[in-house]
Amino acid sequence: MEIDLAILFADVCDSTRLYETVGNVRATQIIQGILRQLESVVIKGGGRVVNSLGDGLMCTFPDPTKACTTAETVMATVASASAVAAQVGGVHVRVGLHYGSAVDADGDVFGDAVNVAARVQGLASPQEILLTDEMVRRVPDLFQKRAMLLDTTAVKGKTIPIGIYRLRRHDNIEDSIDSTVIGLSAFRSVKEAALTLKLVYLDREVMVDHGHPKVTIGRSESCDIMILSRQASRQHGAIEFSRESFMLTDHSSNGTFIRTGNEPPIVVRRDSTRLVGSGRLGIGAVPERDGDDHVIRFVCDLDV
Repeated sequence: MEIDLAILFADVCDSTRLYETVGNVRATQIIQGILRQLESVVIKGGGRVVNSLGDGLMCTFPDPTKACTTAETVMATVASASAVAAQVGGVHVRVGLHYGSAVDADGDVFGDAVNVAARVQGLASPQEILLTDEMVRRVPDLFQKRAMLLDTTAVKGKTIPIGIYRLRRHDNIEDSIDSTVIGLSAFRSVKEAALTLKLVYLDREVMVDHGHPKVTIGRSESCDIMILSRQASRQHGAIEFSRESFMLTDHSSNGTFIRTGNEPPIVVRRDSTRLVGSGRLGIGAVPERDGDDHVIRFVCDLDV
């Protein structure tokens, strides 16, 4: 039977340090416990858990508004799920949401909508909820006003790229791009806009854009931004303008901490993630305030 559904994919991530610290058996128990909590959250939210996929879940909702509400509850649940995980940097979750037609057969769900939702979840950063334009169209103003257009992306089987939106928290007021300015009719590619990322370190300002697509960061004098803090590695990481977004890649042992708005900091260690909005980067340690010798301020601007 073919029906229209909201499809939610959630994947628990950043668990490497947890496994290294407490061992495979205990870490697996913690992750499985978190997933059981998420299954309960989905059911209470009016959804159905279709599959448990490794460290993640695939769920369906007949009501897209309930799917968005549940996605936020999923975030909050993972953030507070395990004291043990929090002691070693915590675990995070990536969520992708799409609304479309799918085939429900013998309890499983197939089709284009499932593929799109999985693709969107794969684009999300830790502790980030991404939605497609089809999903944003079907939720009330409460969610539409907090939906920030990030990019458009091609999906296999689709002739027209789909819009990808980030669902911002109620209290995250520091994001520099307002979706009410962009508007829900903004389906032209972000490639047509002028994207810039401003980085401010101490008294120095560096721009990343089409003309200057890569900036290296570290204690080495060869780096574009030389960090004075001893907590930084010599070749700590880089920020690169790639596929119409700004990708932060960390090569260090201490990691890079990202703090946006009132969100708790997220640590990226020998991994990559996308930078959006505005906030602080902590090079080797949590960023507390501007002007510290390990803190870089970033602001992403979209001139549409």
